[in-house]
Amino acid sequence: MQKGARFVIYLFLSVCAVITIFPIWWIFATSLETSARAYSFPGALIPQGVLSNYIAAWHLAPWLRFLLNSLGIGIVTTALALLTSLLAAYGIVFLPSRLTKYLLTVILSTMMIPFYSIIVPDYLIIKDLGWLNTYTAQIVPFAANGFAVFMLVQFMRSLPKELRDAARIDGISDWGYLWHIVVPNLMPAIATVSIYLFLLSWNAFLWPLIVTNGPQVQPIQVGLANFLSTANGTDWTVLSAAAAITTVPVLILYMIAQRQIVESVSRSGIKG
Repeated sequence: MQKGARFVIYLFLSVCAVITIFPIWWIFATSLETSARAYSFPGALIPQGVLSNYIAAWHLAPWLRFLLNSLGIGIVTTALALLTSLLAAYGIVFLPSRLTKYLLTVILSTMMIPFYSIIVPDYLIIKDLGWLNTYTAQIVPFAANGFAVFMLVQFMRSLPKELRDAARIDGISDWGYLWHIVVPNLMPAIATVSIYLFLLSWNAFLWPLIVTNGPQVQPIQVGLANFLSTANGTDWTVLSAAAAITTVPVLILYMIAQRQIVESVSRSGIKG
C-alpha cells in the first residue's frame, strides 16, 4: 500500500475516532466543570475537576439502586438470551432437518418487526400475568434474541467439520459436544454476543418506563430520565455527572472484554 493511501486511511480513521470519542469526553468534561464554564466554548473542553457535581448528583437520586437494578436485569437477561441463542443456533447448524433450514429465516424475520408495533400486546400480556412493576417484566420479553442467534449460527458454521466427526467417533452426545467443544471454541464470539445483549438490556428505556412505576425496580436509564425531568435536571453539570455515572459501568465492561471483542471480529471473517 502506498504511503499516500495509508495516510488517507489513517486520517479517516482518526477523524472517525474523534467524532466517536468527543461526545463521551464532553459528558465527562462537563461533569467536572463549574456551571459558568459549562456554558462556554471551549471552556468545558478542559475540565476543572469539580467533584462536587458527582456528590450533588449522587444525593439527588437513588443511583445505587438504579445501578443494581440495571446490573441484575442485564446479567439475568444476558444469561437467558445467550442460553436460548446457543441452543437455537446449535440446532440450526448441527441438527439440520426440513424445518431448521427455514427456522433461521423465521427468526431473522422477527427482527424486521418494529418493537413499537408490539408494545401494546406485550403490555397486555404482562398485565394479565401480574408482572407489572417487577423485574420479571423487564427480563422475560428479552430472554430470546434473533440477532444473537444469527451471530452464533455464523460462528458455529466456521468450526471445522472434523471436530464434529471426531466427537461422534468418541461417542460424545450433542449436549456434551455443545458445552465441551463448541462453547470453548466460541468464547470470543460468545463474549461479543454477551456484551451486545448486556448493552441492549442496559440501554433499554421505553419498555421499562412503561412496565415500571417506582425506583425499586426501575433501571438506571429510566432513573436518569426522571432525574432530567425534575427541577434538579436544569443544572447541566450535575446532569452530566449523572449521565457519567450511567456510562462508567459500560466503559469498564468494554475495557475488560476488549480483547475478546477484537479476537471475535478478526475470526468472523475467516469463513462464512
